[in-house]
Amino acid sequence: MQKINGAIFDLGDTLMYLDGDLEEIIRREAAELGSFLNKSGLNIDRAAFSRIFLRQRTLFSQKAEKERVEYPAIETLKKALAQFGYENVDQELITEAVAVFFSCEERLWRAYPDACATLQQLSEAGYLLGLVSNASDDGLIQRLVEGLDFRRWLRPVLSSAGVGIRKPDPKILQMVLSQWGLPPQQAVMVGDRLEFDILGARLAGMRSVLVSKGEDPDEVEQRGGIAPDATIEQLSELPEVFATL
Repeated sequence: MQKINGAIFDLGDTLMYLDGDLEEIIRREAAELGSFLNKSGLNIDRAAFSRIFLRQRTLFSQKAEKERVEYPAIETLKKALAQFGYENVDQELITEAVAVFFSCEERLWRAYPDACATLQQLSEAGYLLGLVSNASDDGLIQRLVEGLDFRRWLRPVLSSAGVGIRKPDPKILQMVLSQWGLPPQQAVMVGDRLEFDILGARLAGMRSVLVSKGEDPDEVEQRGGIAPDATIEQLSELPEVFATL
């Protein structure tokens, strides 16, 4: 088996965690988005808009997972606004509104305590490191990578919103491999989701490491036997794991 020379990381719940309840945060963000749009001159009922926006976000999320393509938050917002008669809103306002929506969540993402030290150790050992995240807004991902100080080690940083493709579609992982000039046999995917990260790696011909969040082995079997090549509980385990894969 060929030596590992590169690692592609997932972001959320792999390198960072959310310090709060996501559903509660999203509801708050939707309300703040409605307030921002009102202040920007759009005459909409904030409560009704929040319901429609969140419903559209759920529908697009379901479609995205099924089709393995991304429906960006910007499209969710445009779709919701169209239902209130606003079909040609200025693009600059749309972009600002999406940033407002994610602002609360953005402030609550935290790097895992061993994330930066592990990335530095792997980089110093000569591994190529990149990131691929399923996310509905590329700007959010890029700001988080910058703000949490991951940028110095990760090249490239891709999001599904940025390229239009979602894991487990192997094409998004192949984009990274192409930039690196590495065959899939020399790369590993590190992530927390069996159905996205681990399956994506398998479809791309890569090896994979699951960052365990208490996955039940029986649940793994129920997902069609999607199993990683290794499982870890702490990122600091990666250097040793990579040496043995």
